[in-house]
Parts: sequence; C-alpha cells; structure tokens
Amino acid sequence: MKNLSLTMIIWLISLLTIRYAHAQQEQEFLLTNVSDNPVMPEPYKSKEPPCRVSLHKYEYAAQFIYGIQKEHENMRLARGCYITSITVHNPNDADVRFFKNLVLTHTSDGQNTGKVMPMGENVLKAGEAVEITGEDVQKELFPNGFPSSYIKGLFIIRSTESLDVAALYETATIDPENNIEALNDIDIKQICGREIQQKPLPDLVIRHFDASQLYSDCYDWPETCVTRVTFTVENIGNKAAGSFNIRVVFDPAQSVVVNQAVLGLDAGASQTFTIKTPPGRSCFDPDCTVCVKVDSENTVTESDEENNYLCVNKSEKNELEGK
Repeated sequence: MKNLSLTMIIWLISLLTIRYAHAQQEQEFLLTNVSDNPVMPEPYKSKEPPCRVSLHKYEYAAQFIYGIQKEHENMRLARGCYITSITVHNPNDADVRFFKNLVLTHTSDGQNTGKVMPMGENVLKAGEAVEITGEDVQKELFPNGFPSSYIKGLFIIRSTESLDVAALYETATIDPENNIEALNDIDIKQICGREIQQKPLPDLVIRHFDASQLYSDCYDWPETCVTRVTFTVENIGNKAAGSFNIRVVFDPAQSVVVNQAVLGLDAGASQTFTIKTPPGRSCFDPDCTVCVKVDSENTVTESDEENNYLCVNKSEKNELEGK
C-alpha cells in the first residue's frame, strides 16, 4: 500500500512537471523583460523626450501692427493709431488644424524683439472662419498689457491644409494728447500661403488591436497561465523606419512587461506580432488591460509622435464566453 501511494505521488509530480514544462514552451518571443515594479499607475513614458515634427503643410505670414505710436521723431513708424486683425477661412470639406505664432520685430522699448511667441492651435470645421484681433493677441500673450505703446511684427499661421487668410489694417490719426482723432485708412490684404517643404519621415501606428486579440491559457493552476495578445504595426509614413522596440504591458497593476525588438519596417509595410507573457498568474483579475507602445525608446523620428500608444481591456466574463 505504501509503495502504491509513493508511486501515485511520483506520478503526480511527474505530470505536474510535464505540464509546467509545456507552459514554459510558450515563451517563443524574441526578447522578454519582466518588470519588478509592483505597480504602474501611469502609461509607460520613455525618459527620452519625443521628437516633435511639424505636420503643417502651409504657412502664411502677415504684417502685424497694433497700438499707438506717440513719438514725432520715430522714423520706424508714422505717428498714429494702428489696428490689425487677421481673418482665417477654411474652404475645404474637412476639418483643418492651424497653429499661430507672433514674431515680434520691434517694440518701442526694444524688449522681446525677434522672439517667437506661440499662440496655440485651433481647428476650423469645413466652411468655418475665425477672426484674430489685437485684443486676442494681448489676452493670450500679454495678459498684463503690451510691453510698449505699440507692437510690430509678423503673425504666422501654419496649417495642415490650404486656407483663405486675409489681413485688415486700420489706421487713425491722433491728437496732441494721443487720443484717436479720425479714421485715416482701411486696407485689406490677401495673404498668400506657401507650401512648407517636409522631409520624408516614417510614421509607426498600431493596427488590428482590440479585445478579440487578447486571451489567456492556464494549465490546471494559476502559476502556469500564459496571456497572449496579437496586433499589427504599420509604417504609414513615406520613409523606412530603422530598428525600434515595442513595449507591451500586461495588466498595469501587475506590470508584466514584455519587450519586442524590431529590426525595421519599410514605408507602407506592416508586421503582425503575437506577444506572450511568461508563465504566471492570469492577467484577468477579473479584467485584463494590455497597453502597447511602439518605438518605446523614441529611436525613430516620425512625422507623428502621438499615435504610437494604445490600450485594450477585456473582462474575464467575455474571456470565458469566447472560449
């Protein structure tokens, strides 16, 4: 009887060893890095700052003068009151994003001359128009008031598509006390745009990544669970991407991290990856979240650095129903 019990124990140990070895065979990915960090409250962020590449195709530069020039001896600008407003219209059938900068070329006190002052980005829907006035510039860039009685410079607009841009210039005379006296002139100028020359760049994006591509297999006990996820990386840019890393985080609460090295990806090409975790507890507790970061070390300069990160979530109930 004792020999039979001993034989059964040995048989059970052998069976468990075989099943555990089978679970370990699931590790066929190129490079695995299991994190020791027990929590990961925020999406992974590389220590290296991402490269910022402009997506704007067109640029418009309008002369911008605003304020009162009070000095009789000033030869840069005639004495008087100057008002500039810029009108932007979207003639396209789709939304257009545009970014605004003010570049000061002169202030009466000489401060901030030549400085590029960003005013942020706007989106115009098809057919919409917007006016940018001196008051808008002051509110955005000089909340405590202009640095001098007038400013002079260039108002720069950069857009993703061609726009209609016009500048309205109003001048008025001023009396000896520097009060506005009478309207002197009104002039409207159409601002011609120029196409910005962009160098070819890759653009890596994540495709075909959803909850249906996420599942887990367990072999009798939790420590043998292996979670798999499948997704595609595509280069939608116009230049081949060099080598880069894909970082996959299974269940941020557990921080099971797997890194996949990629030698490169040609322009227009795509590659599908199936990433697996080492044997361990199931990602479903009861939900499973997986986050993928392409070019996690920012080694590839891309035309768009904001489309490399994506997460999916799947509940344990949906996982069981799918089996």
